[in-house]
Amino acid sequence: MSKTDAVPGAVQEVERKYEAPAEQEVPALDNLPGVAGAPVHDSIQLSATYFDTADYRLLAEKITLRKREGGDDAGWHMKLPGAGDARTEIQLPPDDGTVVPEALSTLVRAIIRGNDLVPVALIITDRERTRLNDADGTLLAEVVSDTVIACKADGSGESTWQEVEVEQGAGGQPLADAIEALLFGAGLERSESPSKLKRALGTSVTPHSAPEATTTKSPTPRILLRNYLIEQIRALTDADLGTRRRSEEAVHDFRVAARRIRSALQSYAGQSPRTDALVDDLRWLGGKFGDARDVEVQWQRLVDRLGEIDMPEQEAVRARIDEYFSARAETAQGIALDTLNSERYLTLLENLDAYVVDLEFDAIGRRTDKKISSKELANTLQHLSHKVGKRVDKVAEATSRADRDEKIHRARKGAKRMKYAIEVMKPSNKHRAKRALKHFNHFQDVLGEHQDSVVAGHHLLEMASEHEHTSLTSFSLGMVYRRELDIADEQAALLEKTWKEAAKSSATLWR
Repeated sequence: MSKTDAVPGAVQEVERKYEAPAEQEVPALDNLPGVAGAPVHDSIQLSATYFDTADYRLLAEKITLRKREGGDDAGWHMKLPGAGDARTEIQLPPDDGTVVPEALSTLVRAIIRGNDLVPVALIITDRERTRLNDADGTLLAEVVSDTVIACKADGSGESTWQEVEVEQGAGGQPLADAIEALLFGAGLERSESPSKLKRALGTSVTPHSAPEATTTKSPTPRILLRNYLIEQIRALTDADLGTRRRSEEAVHDFRVAARRIRSALQSYAGQSPRTDALVDDLRWLGGKFGDARDVEVQWQRLVDRLGEIDMPEQEAVRARIDEYFSARAETAQGIALDTLNSERYLTLLENLDAYVVDLEFDAIGRRTDKKISSKELANTLQHLSHKVGKRVDKVAEATSRADRDEKIHRARKGAKRMKYAIEVMKPSNKHRAKRALKHFNHFQDVLGEHQDSVVAGHHLLEMASEHEHTSLTSFSLGMVYRRELDIADEQAALLEKTWKEAAKSSATLWR
């Protein structure tokens, strides 16, 4: 992996921002729960250049990117939104350049696409800082009063304001609530602006934004497809950032989003050179992430399996499993990151956005709902159900275990496509779709467990075929392999029953 693939350090912060009138002083922060000794005060001057694309794509996603000078955390900062008052701040040390480090620009590649990150604002802050500590000197909370002077990168649009920020430390939410009560009592109010940059730019800029879902009580099939694609494209780009940051489950979320988009297009968009190209690219994308996800699932699966079986040389077997998967994980992660950084992937994102826009408007700008009818939507589900049913029936005709496993895998792929097709139309018939999806999830659990067991068996055979084993470790690997064969048989025995339940509940969607 290249140096640009290194994951920058990150810290979690929980911060509340308050509007403060000019010359407003922070009230005395005495007698607060858990605070020991007098608050510690100091003053700092900070200067920060903020970066974004020319059409403010980061701002639209509530992401801020700055290079700060002054204070004890000078350097490059990228802030990512979180739930409530929480945010993730990714930090890099200061440098002498004015170009955004590649380690940061790469993280948001799916958001900025091919656009450059350029200076968009300069913000100077005179900060009065108060630190609240416990008896051991642990920081419980930090309260700052900022006098802010801001302008755009070209020097225009200068503005000045005052605000107060409270950042949680070890005191957590209870102390933050107590401080907030004091601030409210002094006449301060929560700020409606999510960041200094947003306030500095005000309403003078219109950030680029992705298409938004259409809200209506009676959505047409075309709107259902469009809204579903918007939701999944958003999930894809969120998982993109998570994958680059090595976040847990991000690879899984990325693959699922790509598969959902592909299935929706295959089920409802019809065949055309344009949709065929999108489907091909999405299939390529999912394939590139296959090994990365397989390693995650199988590594944990086989480690868990060791805890279920009393076997000789268990520690040696665990070491062998870790060695086997760690090498594959590094390779698979590299392939995934190379894929995310490829031009083909960026072009796919652009093409998906354009496709969603065209679903809402035709070439002369009028709303149109000609492509998909409600009857066609129902017929699609019925056709998919018939297809899955035939694949399930063929499992009984299998002539060997390998043949059975391959036929079940084909049924699994068809069932996934049908499940995602039901998800698309769910808003038009929530009660029936919810019930059908419940049964489909059970059916998918059976199919997924069977497939994971089959794949685990392949990995175990590959491990056992290598020569660095004692007879006892080979025997133990054989014990795990035998257990995986049993699991596959158990799931195969549930196939017909769970399919009948899923088919029966989904049939209400077209009858």
